[in-house]
Amino acid sequence: MAVNAVPLVGVLALDWSLVALLAVYWVELGACLVGAAVKALFAEGRPTYDANGFSWLVFGALSEKRGRVGLPVLPLSIQVANLPAILMALAIGSVGWALFGAIGVGGVGETTGATLTDAESLSVGLGVLAVVVGRAVDVGRYLLGGTYASVPPQQPLQSALVSMAGTGSALLIGGGFVIAGAPPPFVLAFVLAVKLLADIVDVYRDRLEAYDERTSVDLGFAPDTPEWERIESSRDGAEVVRPKPSAVVVGGVVRGLRSPLALLLVTGLTLVGLLSTATTDGVAVELLGGAVIVAGVFTALGVFDRSFRYLAMEYRVCDGASGDGRLVGYDRLFGPQWRLAPESRTELKRVRSATDRLFGSETLRLERDDRVYRLPHLPPDAVEAGGRSAVAGGPASA
Repeated sequence: MAVNAVPLVGVLALDWSLVALLAVYWVELGACLVGAAVKALFAEGRPTYDANGFSWLVFGALSEKRGRVGLPVLPLSIQVANLPAILMALAIGSVGWALFGAIGVGGVGETTGATLTDAESLSVGLGVLAVVVGRAVDVGRYLLGGTYASVPPQQPLQSALVSMAGTGSALLIGGGFVIAGAPPPFVLAFVLAVKLLADIVDVYRDRLEAYDERTSVDLGFAPDTPEWERIESSRDGAEVVRPKPSAVVVGGVVRGLRSPLALLLVTGLTLVGLLSTATTDGVAVELLGGAVIVAGVFTALGVFDRSFRYLAMEYRVCDGASGDGRLVGYDRLFGPQWRLAPESRTELKRVRSATDRLFGSETLRLERDDRVYRLPHLPPDAVEAGGRSAVAGGPASA
Protein backbone atom coordinates (compact mmCIF):
# COMPACT_ATOMS: atom_id res chain seq x y z
CA MET A 1 0.00 0.00 0.00
CA ALA A 2 2.88 2.36 0.75
CA VAL A 3 4.44 1.78 -2.66
CA ASN A 4 1.09 2.34 -4.40
CA ALA A 5 0.46 5.49 -2.36
CA VAL A 6 3.37 7.30 -4.03
CA PRO A 7 1.91 7.45 -7.57
CA LEU A 8 -1.58 7.94 -6.15
CA VAL A 9 -0.42 11.09 -4.32
CA GLY A 10 1.32 12.18 -7.51
CA VAL A 11 -1.90 11.90 -9.49
CA LEU A 12 -4.22 13.48 -6.91
CA ALA A 13 -1.99 16.12 -5.30
CA LEU A 14 0.75 16.86 -7.85
CA ASP A 15 -1.37 16.62 -10.99
CA TRP A 16 0.75 13.97 -12.70
CA SER A 17 -0.01 13.14 -16.29
CA LEU A 18 -0.58 9.60 -17.50
CA VAL A 19 2.96 9.45 -18.92
CA ALA A 20 4.39 10.36 -15.51
CA LEU A 21 2.39 7.64 -13.77
CA LEU A 22 3.37 5.00 -16.32
CA ALA A 23 7.04 6.03 -16.06
CA VAL A 24 7.02 5.48 -12.30
CA TYR A 25 5.35 2.09 -12.70
CA TRP A 26 7.82 1.14 -15.41
CA VAL A 27 10.82 1.91 -13.19
CA GLU A 28 9.17 -0.05 -10.37
CA LEU A 29 9.01 -3.07 -12.69
CA GLY A 30 12.76 -2.93 -13.19
CA ALA A 31 13.41 -2.47 -9.47
CA CYS A 32 11.17 -5.45 -8.71
CA LEU A 33 13.10 -7.68 -11.13
CA VAL A 34 16.52 -6.62 -9.83
CA GLY A 35 15.41 -7.08 -6.21
CA ALA A 36 14.16 -10.60 -6.96
CA ALA A 37 17.47 -11.44 -8.66
CA VAL A 38 19.38 -10.33 -5.54
CA LYS A 39 17.09 -12.42 -3.33
CA ALA A 40 17.55 -15.47 -5.54
CA LEU A 41 21.32 -14.96 -5.65
CA PHE A 42 21.66 -15.56 -1.91
CA ALA A 43 18.85 -18.11 -1.50
CA GLU A 44 20.21 -21.22 0.19
CA GLY A 45 17.38 -23.65 -0.58
CA ARG A 46 17.96 -26.34 -3.18
CA PRO A 47 16.85 -25.20 -6.67
CA THR A 48 13.63 -26.87 -7.77
CA TYR A 49 14.14 -26.59 -11.53
CA ASP A 50 15.10 -29.58 -13.68
CA ALA A 51 18.84 -29.35 -14.39
CA ASN A 52 18.29 -31.21 -17.67
CA GLY A 53 16.49 -28.12 -18.95
CA PHE A 54 19.78 -26.20 -18.69
CA SER A 55 21.91 -28.62 -20.68
CA TRP A 56 23.46 -25.96 -22.94
CA LEU A 57 27.05 -24.85 -22.74
CA VAL A 58 27.92 -23.06 -19.48
CA PHE A 59 24.31 -23.16 -18.21
CA GLY A 60 24.50 -26.93 -17.79
CA ALA A 61 27.81 -26.70 -15.97
CA LEU A 62 26.40 -24.16 -13.51
CA SER A 63 23.08 -25.95 -12.93
CA GLU A 64 24.73 -29.28 -12.05
CA LYS A 65 27.38 -27.86 -9.71
CA ARG A 66 26.63 -28.09 -6.00
CA GLY A 67 28.44 -25.59 -3.78
CA ARG A 68 28.77 -22.00 -2.64
CA VAL A 69 31.07 -19.01 -3.08
CA GLY A 70 31.38 -16.96 0.10
CA LEU A 71 31.58 -13.17 0.07
CA PRO A 72 34.73 -11.72 1.66
CA VAL A 73 33.00 -9.23 4.02
CA LEU A 74 29.31 -10.11 4.36
CA PRO A 75 28.11 -13.35 6.01
CA LEU A 76 26.46 -14.35 2.74
CA SER A 77 27.31 -16.80 0.00
CA ILE A 78 26.24 -17.37 -3.59
CA GLN A 79 24.97 -20.80 -4.57
CA VAL A 80 26.36 -21.68 -7.99
CA ALA A 81 23.28 -23.70 -9.03
CA ASN A 82 21.10 -20.58 -8.57
CA LEU A 83 22.75 -18.71 -11.45
CA PRO A 84 21.00 -20.37 -14.46
CA ALA A 85 17.51 -19.64 -13.10
CA ILE A 86 18.52 -16.04 -12.29
CA LEU A 87 20.00 -15.45 -15.73
CA MET A 88 16.93 -16.89 -17.46
CA ALA A 89 14.56 -14.80 -15.30
CA LEU A 90 16.59 -11.65 -16.02
CA ALA A 91 16.56 -12.40 -19.75
CA ILE A 92 12.80 -12.99 -19.87
CA GLY A 93 12.04 -10.12 -17.49
CA SER A 94 14.25 -7.68 -19.41
CA VAL A 95 12.43 -8.42 -22.67
CA GLY A 96 9.08 -7.87 -20.94
CA TRP A 97 10.34 -4.71 -19.24
CA ALA A 98 11.49 -3.23 -22.56
CA LEU A 99 8.19 -4.18 -24.21
CA PHE A 100 6.11 -2.68 -21.41
CA GLY A 101 8.15 0.53 -21.57
CA ALA A 102 7.97 0.81 -25.34
CA ILE A 103 4.16 0.41 -25.48
CA GLY A 104 3.07 1.69 -22.09
CA VAL A 105 5.35 4.73 -21.80
CA GLY A 106 6.72 5.36 -25.28
CA GLY A 107 3.46 4.60 -27.06
CA VAL A 108 1.43 6.86 -24.79
CA GLY A 109 3.95 9.68 -25.03
CA GLU A 110 4.06 9.38 -28.83
CA THR A 111 0.26 9.29 -29.13
CA THR A 112 -0.55 12.13 -26.74
CA GLY A 113 2.55 14.21 -27.41
CA ALA A 114 2.79 14.80 -23.65
CA THR A 115 6.09 15.82 -22.08
CA LEU A 116 7.04 16.24 -18.45
CA THR A 117 7.29 19.76 -17.06
CA ASP A 118 10.20 20.70 -14.80
CA ALA A 119 8.05 20.47 -11.66
CA GLU A 120 6.56 17.19 -12.82
CA SER A 121 10.01 15.79 -13.63
CA LEU A 122 11.17 16.59 -10.10
CA SER A 123 8.17 14.97 -8.45
CA VAL A 124 8.41 11.93 -10.72
CA GLY A 125 12.08 11.63 -9.83
CA LEU A 126 11.12 11.59 -6.15
CA GLY A 127 8.45 8.98 -6.91
CA VAL A 128 11.00 6.79 -8.69
CA LEU A 129 13.36 7.17 -5.74
CA ALA A 130 10.56 6.17 -3.36
CA VAL A 131 9.65 2.96 -5.19
CA VAL A 132 13.32 1.98 -5.59
CA VAL A 133 13.97 2.58 -1.88
CA GLY A 134 10.84 0.56 -1.08
CA ARG A 135 12.15 -2.43 -3.05
CA ALA A 136 15.59 -2.03 -1.45
CA VAL A 137 14.03 -2.10 2.02
CA ASP A 138 12.18 -5.28 1.07
CA VAL A 139 15.46 -6.92 -0.01
CA GLY A 140 17.16 -5.73 3.18
CA ARG A 141 14.45 -7.29 5.35
CA TYR A 142 14.83 -10.53 3.38
CA LEU A 143 18.59 -10.67 4.02
CA LEU A 144 18.71 -9.35 7.59
CA GLY A 145 15.79 -11.54 8.66
CA GLY A 146 17.49 -14.69 7.39
CA THR A 147 14.63 -15.61 5.05
CA TYR A 148 17.16 -16.52 2.34
CA ALA A 149 18.30 -19.55 4.37
CA SER A 150 15.07 -21.48 3.80
CA VAL A 151 13.83 -20.61 0.30
CA PRO A 152 14.83 -21.91 -3.14
CA PRO A 153 15.87 -19.34 -5.76
CA GLN A 154 12.71 -19.87 -7.82
CA GLN A 155 10.45 -18.48 -5.09
CA PRO A 156 11.46 -14.77 -5.28
CA LEU A 157 11.90 -15.00 -9.06
CA GLN A 158 8.41 -16.41 -9.62
CA SER A 159 6.89 -13.84 -7.29
CA ALA A 160 8.62 -11.03 -9.19
CA LEU A 161 7.57 -12.33 -12.60
CA VAL A 162 3.94 -12.64 -11.45
CA SER A 163 4.06 -9.10 -10.08
CA MET A 164 5.62 -7.87 -13.33
CA ALA A 165 2.86 -9.58 -15.30
CA GLY A 166 0.20 -7.71 -13.30
CA THR A 167 1.82 -4.30 -13.54
CA GLY A 168 2.88 -4.93 -17.13
CA SER A 169 -0.71 -5.73 -18.04
CA ALA A 170 -1.74 -2.37 -16.65
CA LEU A 171 0.93 -0.66 -18.77
CA LEU A 172 0.13 -2.58 -21.96
CA ILE A 173 -3.66 -2.32 -21.74
CA GLY A 174 -3.53 1.31 -20.59
CA GLY A 175 -1.19 2.18 -23.45
CA GLY A 176 -3.46 0.33 -25.87
CA PHE A 177 -6.47 2.31 -24.63
CA VAL A 178 -4.67 5.61 -25.18
CA ILE A 179 -3.49 4.60 -28.65
CA ALA A 180 -7.10 3.57 -29.44
CA GLY A 181 -8.33 7.04 -28.40
CA ALA A 182 -9.74 6.41 -24.90
CA PRO A 183 -9.96 9.50 -22.64
CA PRO A 184 -6.88 9.94 -20.38
CA PRO A 185 -8.86 10.15 -17.07
CA PHE A 186 -10.43 6.75 -17.76
CA VAL A 187 -7.05 5.21 -18.62
CA LEU A 188 -5.49 6.78 -15.52
CA ALA A 189 -8.12 5.27 -13.24
CA PHE A 190 -7.87 1.93 -15.01
CA VAL A 191 -4.07 1.73 -14.61
CA LEU A 192 -4.23 2.64 -10.92
CA ALA A 193 -6.94 0.03 -10.27
CA VAL A 194 -5.22 -2.80 -12.15
CA LYS A 195 -1.86 -2.08 -10.51
CA LEU A 196 -3.38 -2.03 -7.02
CA LEU A 197 -5.37 -5.20 -7.69
CA ALA A 198 -2.26 -7.00 -8.97
CA ASP A 199 -0.33 -6.09 -5.81
CA ILE A 200 -3.21 -7.20 -3.54
CA VAL A 201 -3.37 -10.56 -5.33
CA ASP A 202 0.41 -10.91 -4.96
CA VAL A 203 0.25 -10.24 -1.21
CA TYR A 204 -2.75 -12.54 -0.80
CA ARG A 205 -0.86 -15.36 -2.52
CA ASP A 206 2.08 -14.91 -0.14
CA ARG A 207 -0.30 -15.03 2.84
CA LEU A 208 -1.84 -18.29 1.58
CA GLU A 209 1.61 -19.81 1.16
CA ALA A 210 2.55 -18.81 4.70
CA TYR A 211 -0.72 -20.20 6.11
CA ASP A 212 -0.22 -23.44 4.18
CA GLU A 213 3.27 -23.83 5.65
CA ARG A 214 2.18 -23.13 9.25
CA THR A 215 -0.81 -25.47 9.36
CA SER A 216 -1.59 -29.07 8.53
CA VAL A 217 -4.22 -27.99 6.02
CA ASP A 218 -2.86 -28.75 2.56
CA LEU A 219 -4.06 -25.97 0.27
CA GLY A 220 -1.39 -26.58 -2.33
CA PHE A 221 0.07 -23.08 -1.99
CA ALA A 222 3.16 -23.93 0.05
CA PRO A 223 6.28 -23.86 -2.16
CA ASP A 224 8.28 -27.04 -2.62
CA THR A 225 11.57 -26.63 -0.73
CA PRO A 226 13.65 -29.81 -1.12
CA GLU A 227 16.83 -30.11 0.91
CA TRP A 228 20.30 -31.02 -0.23
CA GLU A 229 21.28 -34.62 0.42
CA ARG A 230 23.97 -34.98 3.05
CA ILE A 231 27.10 -36.62 1.58
CA GLU A 232 29.91 -38.12 3.63
CA SER A 233 33.12 -37.29 1.78
CA SER A 234 36.09 -38.41 3.91
CA ARG A 235 39.23 -39.46 2.03
CA ASP A 236 40.28 -41.87 4.75
CA GLY A 237 40.80 -45.31 3.25
CA ALA A 238 39.48 -44.19 -0.15
CA GLU A 239 41.17 -44.61 -3.51
CA VAL A 240 41.26 -41.20 -5.22
CA VAL A 241 41.07 -40.95 -9.02
CA ARG A 242 41.23 -37.70 -11.02
CA PRO A 243 40.62 -36.88 -14.69
CA LYS A 244 43.56 -36.03 -16.92
CA PRO A 245 43.61 -32.19 -17.10
CA SER A 246 44.89 -32.04 -20.70
CA ALA A 247 42.15 -34.43 -21.84
CA VAL A 248 39.50 -32.31 -20.08
CA VAL A 249 40.65 -29.16 -21.93
CA VAL A 250 40.82 -30.88 -25.33
CA GLY A 251 37.43 -32.46 -24.66
CA GLY A 252 36.10 -28.94 -24.05
CA VAL A 253 37.40 -27.78 -27.44
CA VAL A 254 35.62 -30.70 -29.12
CA ARG A 255 32.46 -30.06 -27.09
CA GLY A 256 32.33 -26.42 -28.14
CA LEU A 257 32.95 -27.02 -31.84
CA ARG A 258 30.44 -29.90 -31.96
CA SER A 259 27.61 -27.72 -30.67
CA PRO A 260 24.81 -27.73 -33.31
CA LEU A 261 24.57 -23.95 -33.24
CA ALA A 262 28.34 -23.61 -33.71
CA LEU A 263 28.32 -26.04 -36.65
CA LEU A 264 25.41 -24.20 -38.26
CA LEU A 265 26.90 -20.72 -37.89
CA VAL A 266 30.48 -21.62 -38.81
CA THR A 267 29.44 -23.75 -41.80
CA GLY A 268 27.00 -21.10 -43.05
CA LEU A 269 29.46 -18.21 -42.76
CA THR A 270 32.27 -20.24 -44.35
CA LEU A 271 30.16 -21.38 -47.32
CA VAL A 272 28.81 -17.90 -47.99
CA GLY A 273 32.31 -16.46 -47.63
CA LEU A 274 33.82 -18.96 -50.07
CA LEU A 275 30.97 -18.40 -52.54
CA SER A 276 31.41 -14.65 -52.32
CA THR A 277 35.17 -14.99 -52.81
CA ALA A 278 34.69 -17.21 -55.86
CA THR A 279 32.20 -14.85 -57.53
CA THR A 280 33.93 -11.52 -56.81
CA ASP A 281 37.41 -10.11 -57.18
CA GLY A 282 38.13 -9.69 -53.46
CA VAL A 283 38.20 -12.06 -50.53
CA ALA A 284 35.15 -12.02 -48.21
CA VAL A 285 37.27 -11.23 -45.15
CA GLU A 286 34.29 -10.23 -43.00
CA LEU A 287 32.42 -13.51 -43.51
CA LEU A 288 35.44 -15.79 -43.15
CA GLY A 289 36.65 -13.77 -40.17
CA GLY A 290 33.19 -14.04 -38.63
CA ALA A 291 33.35 -17.83 -38.97
CA VAL A 292 36.69 -17.86 -37.16
CA ILE A 293 35.34 -15.62 -34.38
CA VAL A 294 32.24 -17.79 -33.91
CA ALA A 295 34.42 -20.91 -33.75
CA GLY A 296 36.66 -19.23 -31.19
CA VAL A 297 33.72 -18.17 -29.00
CA PHE A 298 32.20 -21.66 -28.96
CA THR A 299 35.62 -23.18 -28.30
CA ALA A 300 36.05 -20.93 -25.27
CA LEU A 301 32.55 -21.82 -24.04
CA GLY A 302 33.26 -25.53 -24.46
CA VAL A 303 36.56 -25.31 -22.58
CA PHE A 304 34.87 -23.41 -19.75
CA ASP A 305 32.03 -25.92 -19.64
CA ARG A 306 34.28 -28.98 -19.36
CA SER A 307 36.84 -27.30 -17.10
CA PHE A 308 34.22 -26.01 -14.66
CA ARG A 309 32.53 -29.40 -14.54
CA TYR A 310 35.52 -31.72 -14.25
CA LEU A 311 38.91 -30.03 -13.83
CA ALA A 312 38.66 -29.83 -10.00
CA MET A 313 36.81 -33.13 -9.62
CA GLU A 314 38.16 -36.23 -7.91
CA TYR A 315 36.38 -39.54 -7.49
CA ARG A 316 36.73 -41.35 -4.17
CA VAL A 317 36.27 -45.12 -4.27
CA CYS A 318 35.46 -46.06 -0.67
CA ASP A 319 36.42 -49.74 -0.48
CA GLY A 320 38.60 -51.71 1.87
CA ALA A 321 38.26 -52.45 5.54
CA SER A 322 36.78 -49.04 6.46
CA GLY A 323 34.79 -48.37 3.26
CA ASP A 324 31.21 -49.20 2.39
CA GLY A 325 31.71 -49.51 -1.37
CA ARG A 326 30.27 -46.13 -2.32
CA LEU A 327 31.69 -43.82 -4.99
CA VAL A 328 31.76 -40.10 -4.16
CA GLY A 329 32.25 -37.31 -6.70
CA TYR A 330 34.10 -34.51 -4.88
CA ASP A 331 34.90 -31.03 -6.23
CA ARG A 332 38.04 -29.61 -4.61
CA LEU A 333 36.59 -26.08 -4.87
CA PHE A 334 32.95 -26.61 -3.94
CA GLY A 335 32.89 -29.83 -1.90
CA PRO A 336 30.97 -33.11 -2.40
CA GLN A 337 28.72 -33.25 -5.46
CA TRP A 338 27.10 -36.70 -5.53
CA ARG A 339 27.35 -40.23 -4.19
CA LEU A 340 26.73 -43.59 -5.83
CA ALA A 341 25.87 -46.68 -3.80
CA PRO A 342 27.83 -49.90 -4.41
CA GLU A 343 25.02 -51.42 -6.48
CA SER A 344 24.97 -48.32 -8.71
CA ARG A 345 28.69 -48.60 -9.35
CA THR A 346 28.20 -51.95 -11.01
CA GLU A 347 26.09 -50.24 -13.70
CA LEU A 348 28.82 -47.83 -14.82
CA LYS A 349 29.61 -48.22 -18.52
CA ARG A 350 32.92 -47.55 -20.23
CA VAL A 351 32.75 -45.01 -23.05
CA ARG A 352 35.81 -44.15 -25.15
CA SER A 353 35.57 -40.92 -27.10
CA ALA A 354 38.10 -39.63 -29.65
CA THR A 355 39.69 -37.60 -26.84
CA ASP A 356 39.96 -40.71 -24.67
CA ARG A 357 41.67 -42.61 -27.48
CA LEU A 358 44.08 -39.72 -28.01
CA PHE A 359 45.11 -39.56 -24.33
CA GLY A 360 44.79 -43.25 -23.49
CA SER A 361 41.96 -42.68 -21.01
CA GLU A 362 38.37 -43.84 -20.57
CA THR A 363 35.09 -42.27 -19.51
CA LEU A 364 32.57 -43.91 -17.18
CA ARG A 365 28.89 -43.09 -17.58
CA LEU A 366 25.67 -43.89 -15.72
CA GLU A 367 22.05 -42.73 -16.15
CA ARG A 368 20.08 -42.98 -12.91
CA ASP A 369 17.17 -41.01 -11.38
CA ASP A 370 16.87 -38.71 -14.42
CA ARG A 371 20.49 -37.69 -14.08
CA VAL A 372 23.62 -38.55 -16.03
CA TYR A 373 26.75 -39.27 -13.96
CA ARG A 374 29.90 -38.83 -16.02
CA LEU A 375 33.47 -39.60 -14.90
CA PRO A 376 35.54 -38.36 -17.85
CA HIS A 377 39.07 -39.09 -19.03
CA LEU A 378 40.21 -41.40 -16.22
CA PRO A 379 43.23 -43.71 -16.40
CA PRO A 380 42.18 -47.14 -17.74
CA ASP A 381 40.60 -49.39 -15.07
CA ALA A 382 41.26 -46.71 -12.42
CA VAL A 383 37.93 -47.08 -10.65
CA GLU A 384 37.99 -50.82 -11.20
CA ALA A 385 41.42 -51.01 -9.59
CA GLY A 386 40.30 -49.02 -6.59
CA GLY A 387 36.96 -50.80 -6.34
CA ARG A 388 38.09 -54.36 -7.21
CA SER A 389 35.98 -55.07 -10.27
CA ALA A 390 33.41 -52.39 -9.55
CA VAL A 391 32.78 -51.54 -13.18
CA ALA A 392 30.64 -53.74 -15.35
CA GLY A 393 29.88 -53.65 -19.03
CA GLY A 394 32.10 -53.66 -22.06
CA PRO A 395 33.54 -50.72 -23.95
CA ALA A 396 31.15 -48.56 -25.94
CA SER A 397 31.72 -46.02 -28.66
CA ALA A 398 31.01 -42.37 -27.93
